[in-house]
Amino acid sequence: MFALFFDNLAQLMSPQVLAIMVGGLMVGLFFGALPGLSATMALALLLPVTFAMQPDVAIAMLIATYIGGITGGLVSATLLRIPGTPSSIATTFDAYPLARSGEATKALATGMIASAVGGLMSLIVLVAFAPTLARFAIRFGAHEFAALTIAALMLVVVLAQANVVKGLLSAAVGLAIATVGFAPIGGAQRFTFGSIDLMAGIGIVPFMVGLFAISEMIRQTVEPSVRIKPNFDIRGTGVKLAEFVGNGWNMLRSGLIGIAIGILPGIGGSASNLVAYGAARQASKTPEKFGTGHVNGIYASETANNASVGGALLPLITLGIPGDGVTAILIGGFTIHGLQPGPLLFRNEPDLIGMIYASFFLATIMLLVIQLLTIKLFPRVLLVPRHLLLPILVVLMVVGTYASGNRLFEVWLMLGFGVLGYGMERYGFPLGPMVLGFVLGPIFETNLRRAIMFANGDLTTFVTRPISAVLLVVALLLLAYGVYSLVSQRRSARLA
Repeated sequence: MFALFFDNLAQLMSPQVLAIMVGGLMVGLFFGALPGLSATMALALLLPVTFAMQPDVAIAMLIATYIGGITGGLVSATLLRIPGTPSSIATTFDAYPLARSGEATKALATGMIASAVGGLMSLIVLVAFAPTLARFAIRFGAHEFAALTIAALMLVVVLAQANVVKGLLSAAVGLAIATVGFAPIGGAQRFTFGSIDLMAGIGIVPFMVGLFAISEMIRQTVEPSVRIKPNFDIRGTGVKLAEFVGNGWNMLRSGLIGIAIGILPGIGGSASNLVAYGAARQASKTPEKFGTGHVNGIYASETANNASVGGALLPLITLGIPGDGVTAILIGGFTIHGLQPGPLLFRNEPDLIGMIYASFFLATIMLLVIQLLTIKLFPRVLLVPRHLLLPILVVLMVVGTYASGNRLFEVWLMLGFGVLGYGMERYGFPLGPMVLGFVLGPIFETNLRRAIMFANGDLTTFVTRPISAVLLVVALLLLAYGVYSLVSQRRSARLA
């Protein structure tokens, strides 16, 4: 397989193919950076274009678009506290404060480098262990998925910073919001209050844009803010070699988390960046620095979300199962050209497998080079006067949110979540656990109900199945650690 990788890499070096891949990268970056748009929408837009292409070139362009879309959310998350994609939610926690302190270039460069590291890590795993990891992932049934989401939700303990109670309440709010609309199993209406608009549930775009972007607009409007003066005089990118080396284990751990979550269908990068961020904060000797512009948080989030790309491709090419919404669109790209992803693809189309690996590698490297060459341009957004910038951003957010569901109701939801997000942060309720609860809520509910139906109501099957039992033990340990930390903090406060 490594020989095929290098052979196809040489084929991709032709000017025509490079131009097509760069075009896909730029479309992905554009869609990823704008709130309301996504990598899924970018691939859906370009899918008809692939009709006239050779299969290998078409797949190379789609993969480049996928990688560009996931990475594109970094720019708006860093400069404007607007997660361009769900994969960049945790990036806002530290990249935005670092940019606000005048080091926007460093924040961007850190995220770009971490993204490339995560992508290359997942590629190595993809090339070396694809069949083995896919066989393990297919052993996950409804019980295992339900237990996995419980373990991920317990990470509210480490995401909740100083107050585990507020973190748990925030996660509960996220879970409650996720239940609005028709039940995924049974179809019962829940919390719709007779509103037709609420029957469709709460979309992630108005939820995410409102919670992070609109709340920031409100904060900048009602609270005095310091004029940001980005430092354009720094040499290079501002990223220190010592910081990069010091985050080696952080990136390795975050990359493995991203790959593992990416492999599991239906979860994807929207959860992997939050889980990796929580794990990095838990393992840090200075957890109090997280959320204040700490580069360790950026390394964790961006490494994980790009590593999940390779993870999501694993079940696609080995089992024919999409790991997320984007890879579901990629299946359409295969089908257009008469290809069927799955185990037989390795036997019947080994050259195509090599092309997928080579295009993944080349797209990651090209993206890093393009971003680093243009990095000094992005922070100049912060120089735009606030009275001009805010209206432009609001228009973009309204248009993007409306386009996500073609309903004006989505815009009102976005504004409502903006007020909610502002109020929660003002009173010390962290947004990370709420987002994680919202993202994982439907996955947990669906798999919990399936598991109970499969077992005819016998809940003991959750502990008799080995993988499920291990994940539940991990969840209990995380909860115990959170309670222990809370008790220790209160005891220390009383002694002080």
